[in-house]
Amino acid sequence: MIEHDANSADISAQLDAIQSSMPIRIMDFEIEPDLVIKALPEIFPAYGISMTLPYLEPYLVRTMREALKHCTDPKVAQQVRQFIGQEAQHYRQHSVLNDMIRNISPELEGLRDIEKQLEADYQRFTKTKSLKFNLAYAEGFEAATFAGGRLNFQNKVFDRLESIKGSGLLQLFLWHALEEVEHHAVTFNIYDHLYGDYLYRLVAGTYGQYHFFKYVFLFTKFIAKNAPQALERGRALWPSQNLTGDWREQFSLLREIARVYAPNYDPSKIRLPDNVAHHSKMLVEQARAIRKITA
Repeated sequence: MIEHDANSADISAQLDAIQSSMPIRIMDFEIEPDLVIKALPEIFPAYGISMTLPYLEPYLVRTMREALKHCTDPKVAQQVRQFIGQEAQHYRQHSVLNDMIRNISPELEGLRDIEKQLEADYQRFTKTKSLKFNLAYAEGFEAATFAGGRLNFQNKVFDRLESIKGSGLLQLFLWHALEEVEHHAVTFNIYDHLYGDYLYRLVAGTYGQYHFFKYVFLFTKFIAKNAPQALERGRALWPSQNLTGDWREQFSLLREIARVYAPNYDPSKIRLPDNVAHHSKMLVEQARAIRKITA
């Protein structure tokens, strides 16, 4: 369990550090619909992930708001508030992208059937499952995205996506991955604070990863089968190595996800890639500029 800090000055400093390390950025990405089509053969699995987010992330927000009612540690509570602020921005931005994805071809309106199934699942989890289950699910998801996001920065994946280089679409994915890395320990800490049950977290969190990635696969498969524009250009509809990396990178991802299942797993003790701080500063400056323009 996380121990409370009795020194109010130390707590204040810790809360300030949390706010600076997990800033809530109000972003505005200019994404051209034609680029969404053009980039599809290189990054279409990322579109499959994007389709889940307007349903997953409100579920995470609902779960964390409920957990906040029971939290007695001010440091953990502030982490949860920052987490909620970041996640609330993510799904709004991805909803815009998802509208563009459905517009790639009339057949992709069929994605809405899968979306309805996913939304029904998350509403059912909120209404019928315990807070302990929902937090363990959230941690299973966050642990997987932390592993993937960390390796994306470590392997400089965003620097090699040629089809979306310098675009708002690239900035959207980079921003989201960065904030997943920034709030990597929040769901772990609130679960540990309230429950600390390793075996339950392992089982429910593993189910959460299975459930989430099952839907990613369903969305991705549907997009791959119903995007004729990509095939008309004579390109194979399969993600390039620019996105997936070689077999060593793929093995590294599996190894990193496997670390999540160890009894001594603690995301706060995992070192972040050096370029995370650079991208964090860049996006904070971009967010400030956006607020000035739209104020």
